[in-house]
Amino acid sequence: MKSNTYFIGVDGGGSRCRVRLEDQHGELLATASSGPANIMRNANVAEASIRQACAQAIEQSGLDITFEQVVLCAGLAGANIAGASQAFLQRQLPFARVHLVSDLHAACAGAHRGESGAVIVCGTGSSATRYVNRTFTDFGGHGFPIGDKASGAWLGLQAIQHTLLGYDHLAPRDAVFNVVRAHFNSEQAEDIVQQCSGFNSNDYAAIVTALVPLYQSGNSVVAGFIDEGRHYLQRLAEQAIGNSELELCLIGGLTAVYQPLLSEAIQQRLQPCAYSPEQGAILLAKQAVTAGEGQ
Repeated sequence: MKSNTYFIGVDGGGSRCRVRLEDQHGELLATASSGPANIMRNANVAEASIRQACAQAIEQSGLDITFEQVVLCAGLAGANIAGASQAFLQRQLPFARVHLVSDLHAACAGAHRGESGAVIVCGTGSSATRYVNRTFTDFGGHGFPIGDKASGAWLGLQAIQHTLLGYDHLAPRDAVFNVVRAHFNSEQAEDIVQQCSGFNSNDYAAIVTALVPLYQSGNSVVAGFIDEGRHYLQRLAEQAIGNSELELCLIGGLTAVYQPLLSEAIQQRLQPCAYSPEQGAILLAKQAVTAGEGQ
């Protein structure tokens, strides 16, 4: 490896991306962040965000580094879709090497220091993966609304559906009904439906901030949503671990809600994340360089 080689790890999602610049010895030189980097939603925006964040990190380092000296490992939302991944790698990216993985894989590599392990991510979306013998096996993560059960977006959708049933007098006009109605600032079901027509997963997940206090106060409707989500995550964890002795990390904004509800057997496997997804991305990049992989 050349002495002037640097590594940038990227954790890119639907709302923003974070980058970490290191030298080849693993010393942190700078961090930065910028806009969204989901290559399925908008590859042009993703590339622009990555370039911007990388340039900011290099500037903050105070070193005379060019993109041509950088090995990039981009852990990006949407990279699990082969077509999106291939199309992104065909772009004329200015880096010395590009190693593209999903944001889920970068998170798993970081959580377990590049060693074997499993993770469940439950935030706006939900997914899981395990990493054994340099191979990832994914579970879930099929995208909202057809997948991502137990996620913030899924919980928001459950609450909206419950509220629409309330408008039709098929469910009680209860605390969940009132919270959703207030969120939309609407007295009409048709208005809620119209607003939802332009929603993405982040919009649905935004309702969760009002649902969690209801759950904590013992609301049975939200507790029912959470219990259904817990059941799914329990099965997801069992699949991710399998019959192995793998450790499991939980990542995402809903971890605090679901973690206490998982079985004792799963609880015993839980460990805090060792490193960030950006660090995991760099670990994967270094593995790829050693193996002669990457663009």
